[in-house]
Amino acid sequence: MRPSGFFRVCFTILAATGPIGAFAQDSPVKLQPGVRGLVTRASGRVTIDGVLTEWTGAFCTPLHYGHDRPLERASQFFYMWDDEAFYIGLRCLDTKQANPAALAGSFNGDAVEFYLDTRTGDALRSKDWSKGAIHFYYTPFDKSEVKPRWVMRKGIATSDTVLTGVEIAATRDSNHYDIEFKLPWANFPEFTPKVGATLAVDAELCSGDGGTRTDRTFSYGSPLSVQQPASLGKVELVASIAPDYLAQVGPAMFPLWVDAPWVQSERARMKAVVAIPPDFAATVRLVDVRFHDADGKVVKTVVAPIEAFGPKGLGFVRAVASWSVDDFPPGSYFVTSSISSSGGKPIVSVAPRMLQEAIISGR
Repeated sequence: MRPSGFFRVCFTILAATGPIGAFAQDSPVKLQPGVRGLVTRASGRVTIDGVLTEWTGAFCTPLHYGHDRPLERASQFFYMWDDEAFYIGLRCLDTKQANPAALAGSFNGDAVEFYLDTRTGDALRSKDWSKGAIHFYYTPFDKSEVKPRWVMRKGIATSDTVLTGVEIAATRDSNHYDIEFKLPWANFPEFTPKVGATLAVDAELCSGDGGTRTDRTFSYGSPLSVQQPASLGKVELVASIAPDYLAQVGPAMFPLWVDAPWVQSERARMKAVVAIPPDFAATVRLVDVRFHDADGKVVKTVVAPIEAFGPKGLGFVRAVASWSVDDFPPGSYFVTSSISSSGGKPIVSVAPRMLQEAIISGR
């Protein structure tokens, strides 16, 4: 999958004509309250072959761009739908690819734990697992071989759910792997796929560094997602990503991490990292990191230089800023980031997520 000029064109038109002129054909619906992410409609037939050629324009949630070893962790989850199925795509930088676990424990290595809640009304994102809310694992590997596998999680009320028509495929090279997962809507007869329909999801990346699981991180929630669907993120089925949506779903697209790395070669510093999803790599031109005092007043703003990382052509781009631990005493400030397109037009402002979305911090 290559970053396209789609969003560059959209924002250029938006600057001149406004949202209606830019997206008259899409007629974007207003997002429902509480929606944090999108599932974009596939523009054509999706072939499950492990090659992410159909995913340009798909909604993306980047992960691990702030890890101290991004070439072993950074990843991009993509989400699409059509009348037939829900689709999940993943691109992950990883040079130590393997999954030594038996099928039932296939989270224990390089893998994905995926959480999906298709219930409607007040049942969506409720506390307990019930019909329509499922948790399953899948992995590209069987030991070191590319041999995709998947299995339902055991030990919850919906463990006996039978899924039919699932398709899964993966490809890899020495630096990364891609995997696609297709889940037909026929498995959820009480859910009607249409523009404006809502689901709840969480996509958890498990990393094994060639062995059993050493790390995990979540796109929307935290390890609480394992216990209850209430931790999942509410997402909406849409035709495409309209600029009007970015204020609401941008924080999931441009996650911001602030941390003090545990190993540093210089005197102690803090680091802020903003992920830039691949389809926006050509659009984002300025990322500011803003420092606020405890009452919210902006006391300082610095530019976070934008940099590409990882193998060329895979679309991994981030913005990174750092500062001395003595610049702002811990507990006296917080950080936000403003992301802008060429010409300084704001795209979205984001703040760090106030939860422990990974099991290893500081790294």
